[in-house]
Amino acid sequence: MEHSLNHYQDPVYEAALQRHGLDTFDAWWTRDIAWFEAPNQRRGGWSGVGKLVLPRENQPALTLFVKKQQNHGRRTLCHPFAGEPTFRREYHRLQSLAKAGIPAPKVLMYAESPQAGNQRAILVTENLHGFVDLEQLLPSMLNQPQHARRQLLRAVARQIRRFHDLGWVHRALYPKHIFVRPDDAAPDVALIDLEKARQNLGAWRRARFDLAALHRHAAELSDRDRLYFLKHYLYGETYTRPLGWCDRQLLKWITKRSKR
Repeated sequence: MEHSLNHYQDPVYEAALQRHGLDTFDAWWTRDIAWFEAPNQRRGGWSGVGKLVLPRENQPALTLFVKKQQNHGRRTLCHPFAGEPTFRREYHRLQSLAKAGIPAPKVLMYAESPQAGNQRAILVTENLHGFVDLEQLLPSMLNQPQHARRQLLRAVARQIRRFHDLGWVHRALYPKHIFVRPDDAAPDVALIDLEKARQNLGAWRRARFDLAALHRHAAELSDRDRLYFLKHYLYGETYTRPLGWCDRQLLKWITKRSKR
């Protein structure tokens, strides 16, 4: 691939991408993709995500999610004027989760390339095979036996806790951003859309911000389900212990915030 800023390409997929002519930034930039919706116009630029399927010989096709943006950055202390591309932030977060062993979309390519004063960025990730987002699963949960429903809640709670223990707060933790691959033993859970995620040193703040957002968008859950989820998030294998005073305050805050 031609030189571009902050360039990364997974060497495992390099040959496959080259066979499809996707070996330069401009090749990705001009490649037609099926947008999920019209690119979002804001922050003085635009940003969008689409799907691209690449056939391979004697192997399953590569299903990719391609994110493109132009002049769509977030101002930071290090980037006070043009801002930092939001996809750069997501790229770094995805790589951090991969190093920590937490399931997340695999990054195949990330690069930036300025053009005529415009800040352009592309992030390409592989489809999470066999995963379904929690938003689709929630309506059917009410018809599942209690043990199956709780198995799912337990897996989601513990994965979110692992994410928080790395010092991250997601800041958009909605059911549609939590992907689950069902398994009779223990479902796999992956997180997506990490461009808003930030480091936060306060464990209580991480929990109340993200869990309130999740519970607010999970109306299908009963109060008993919510308590079961929270206790597994807080205590793991010792979830049967009663809530301590601080954790009861956390539950009250989450409940109050969820009803907004």
